[in-house]
Amino acid sequence: MDHIMPRPSRPEAKIPDINGEPEEGVSHTRICAADGCRAEALYRAPKSRDALRDYIWFCLEHVRAYNRSWNYYEGLQGAALEAEIRRATTWERPSWKFATGKPAEELFDDPMGLFDTDRERRASHRTLSPEERRAWKTLKMEPVNDLDQVKQQYKALAKANHPDINGGDAAAEERLKEINLAYDLIRRSLQSADTPTIS
Repeated sequence: MDHIMPRPSRPEAKIPDINGEPEEGVSHTRICAADGCRAEALYRAPKSRDALRDYIWFCLEHVRAYNRSWNYYEGLQGAALEAEIRRATTWERPSWKFATGKPAEELFDDPMGLFDTDRERRASHRTLSPEERRAWKTLKMEPVNDLDQVKQQYKALAKANHPDINGGDAAAEERLKEINLAYDLIRRSLQSADTPTIS
């Protein structure tokens, strides 16, 4: 078919009698809504964008032609077209930005902590800088959020590497300097993780 078929304004409808019983001698097959076509209409097509659940019935040949000429967005321009496309991307369901509010804990179980707003838990999963990784290695411990635990380890290492205990050993003095720097970096890092930031 080389031409575009105009859309009929109304499909032909056969209405059964009031009792719901078919009239004698009347066929209840649908006839194609295309002009001049008397074939059986087995295929439905929506009337318009505003009436998607109201159908026009066609035979296979004419429903194919109708579908080729169908344009859901016909007549929409500018902001109206943009709004339709945006609604279609979310299946015409309401949407909102992800994680814009604190979810109520009683509404759902979050075993992986994806929606966790607890500061300590977030801080334990934060990414460490290379300097922080070296500092934790220097203190000979895994990253933790407990400053008291870090302080205990620092005191034990400082005591073991103190120059007075090691008889003025220069290597022990250098280790103590590294331990002091590592402790200072970790202490500041843990304290800044507890301080709320303004964004």
